[in-house]
Amino acid sequence: MRVVTTLMSFLLVSLLAFPMMVFAAVPQIQLYLNGKQLAAEVAPRIIKENTVVPVRIIAESTGAKVQWDEKNRKVTVDKSGMNIQLFIDKQDALVNNKSFKLETAPSIVDGNTMLPLRFVSEQLGVKVTWDELTRSVFLFQPEADVKEVVSSPIEGGESKPDAGTGTIQKDSSIGDSAAGKQPTTPTENKSNDKPAEKPSVADTGKNTDKATDKPDKDKNSTSTPGKDTGSTVTSPNKNETAGDQQPSQQTKPGDKGKEPVTTIRSISLEGDQFVVKTSGAESKPNVSMLSEPNRIVIDIPYGQLDPSLKLNDKGEGMIKGNQNNISQIRYLLFSKESSIVRIIIDLSKKVDFKLSSAKTPNQMVWTLSPAKEQFKVVIDPGHGGKDTGAVSVTKRYEKDFVLSLSTKVYKLLEKESRIEPVMTRKDDTFVELADRASFANEMKADLFVAIHGNSAGKESVEGVETYYYTDQSLPFAKIMHEQLLKSTQFPDRKVKQNNFYVVKNTTMPSLLLEIGFLTNRSEDAAMFQDAFQDQVAASIVAAIKQQLNID
Repeated sequence: MRVVTTLMSFLLVSLLAFPMMVFAAVPQIQLYLNGKQLAAEVAPRIIKENTVVPVRIIAESTGAKVQWDEKNRKVTVDKSGMNIQLFIDKQDALVNNKSFKLETAPSIVDGNTMLPLRFVSEQLGVKVTWDELTRSVFLFQPEADVKEVVSSPIEGGESKPDAGTGTIQKDSSIGDSAAGKQPTTPTENKSNDKPAEKPSVADTGKNTDKATDKPDKDKNSTSTPGKDTGSTVTSPNKNETAGDQQPSQQTKPGDKGKEPVTTIRSISLEGDQFVVKTSGAESKPNVSMLSEPNRIVIDIPYGQLDPSLKLNDKGEGMIKGNQNNISQIRYLLFSKESSIVRIIIDLSKKVDFKLSSAKTPNQMVWTLSPAKEQFKVVIDPGHGGKDTGAVSVTKRYEKDFVLSLSTKVYKLLEKESRIEPVMTRKDDTFVELADRASFANEMKADLFVAIHGNSAGKESVEGVETYYYTDQSLPFAKIMHEQLLKSTQFPDRKVKQNNFYVVKNTTMPSLLLEIGFLTNRSEDAAMFQDAFQDQVAASIVAAIKQQLNID
């Protein structure tokens, strides 16, 4: 009987754990506006087959005004004569007082109101495309409508206007929303919850992720994510099939208005280097490492293909591979609206793909090498000993916070068979900055992560910052920052470039994390809690594994 009871308990735990493991394996959804990545306080997610995002993303990407009515639990979005009203936990929506039925009712997630991205965006003239290959949503807005919006922190429960046309306001007659944040609503009309653009040809690799937008049932549907193929299928009507798709036609530099254009002149393999030669504007590509099948996807925003790069009748160019585990290279114009040039490197097995630190004008170079089996990761708890670092609002020291958090990260990394973690200090000792950097360089570490707590002259200042210095560190910074926003739930103070000594003088991808503000009373209270540190430590480890392409 005891054996049966033990067995039943084991099976129950396994069943409960399985959905969590599946969820953890699904990569987060990325958002891009006209080719530029957007960072959300709460990661975009799919609820009942509908993509929802925080309200602030809607305001900042469209320049709309968003108002929250606590009494009626209503979100109102206004822009250029367009008025959209959405209600928490109700499937009814009003657009200029015309009723719409939404498939998924709005709800508040983690204290943020999540809005249906496609439904709201397309009502405001923003086109939306889903890319199954990279699990990304591309928003395309006419350049004249794009505004740079800087979010103001919410102080004392009040939302202050953003420094741009997109603002978030509260009714003066109502109280604060849940969790002291501007809510965000999820509602989406299923017939609208689909890609609206024609991203031409995408990868045909296997994709086992089923949490994607479903095919559009509306007669005017223009796009359908490919099912179980990793491809994006687009069609101007329901009767077109995947085989009928044609890529977006090449655009001219003048089509992009004021946005500078990068021309891709050549794509080549030169020994163990992958070289993309360009002309025109300098571009910062987005690189994704994907598996099943193994491939590398490089997206170059505001790009165009030189006429010398020939395309087949499907709009795809092909280059044969070589001995470096590359079976072939494909290139195409993925999106006409923001001229995203996509390069897909199909691999016979996993490789390490690193941006070259040597800069050559009009040239992007990556080095390919066999995938490493073991990685060294340096965790650097800032300050220590005589250097206390920042002093919190409750008179606690930054050096103690970062040592505690770093130790948790170290212990989690120790459980990873392919990672050898090392700390620059394991106790309350002082280590010179130069010694921290040289320690990582001499051991030829693969990654370096410095962990800090922030401070400011005002208690109201809050949020998370991720710092990098070299170009090779930027992709890692983006991955890490997204994880930190999710785990801390603190405001987004963006990924920033700075010449801090330890990130400037280390040779590997290196970051300096400012987890939150010790001088902010609410963040200080959270940062010294074990549960909070456990959550943040897990997110840092997740980012490290993602950067190293460890499943």
